Amino acid sequence: MLTIAIDGTSSSGKGIVCTKLAQKLGVVHFDTGAIYRALGVYVMDNNIDPYNEGEVEKSLKDITITLKHNNGEQITILNNIDVSNKIRLNKVSDICSIIAPYQKCREFVLNIQRNSAKKFDLIMEGRDITSHVLPNAKFRFFLDANIDVRAKRRYDELISKGQKVFMEDVKADLIERDRRDKERSLSPLILTKGTMYIDNSDMTIDEEVNLLYRIIKEK
Repeated sequence: MLTIAIDGTSSSGKGIVCTKLAQKLGVVHFDTGAIYRALGVYVMDNNIDPYNEGEVEKSLKDITITLKHNNGEQITILNNIDVSNKIRLNKVSDICSIIAPYQKCREFVLNIQRNSAKKFDLIMEGRDITSHVLPNAKFRFFLDANIDVRAKRRYDELISKGQKVFMEDVKADLIERDRRDKERSLSPLILTKGTMYIDNSDMTIDEEVNLLYRIIKEK
């Protein structure tokens, strides 16, 4: 099986790069962040306090998440309902950042991730993919960009979806998310030995995709 693990900071362009790279390589793009986001949707829709770890973890027994792939597009199914659009709401992102460090949540997601990696050639994208989920993947990349570039990307994404946001709030949110991701006690966001660091601050999407493609094909 060809397994490519891609990690990185929030809004570093992982999603679109992985989608295009998967299309170019002819493999499945498995966005594991969608699993956490689906958990976030459930927490939001059921008025569960995301800071109440016990209540969040108790809800896991009532949750079934399936990721389907259709013509290169990933569809996120939460309890038999397509929530592919809903998982991108800013509120869901905030909830996801809070609940992602919870051990039972991580175990829930990890089980889905590792089982999927055994089934087909794929690019797996998401939190601690290179450090914890698939540390032995043949190819491991860590994507990053400076905070202003990432904030602009996130701002443009939210505006395009019709959400009313302010740039300074988006930037502050990313800074706080970075802090939580890097300081969490369980599987913090880190660059591990053997993982290739890619700063895409000054790259176009196509330039980055072509760079990763060449690296993979040359090996």
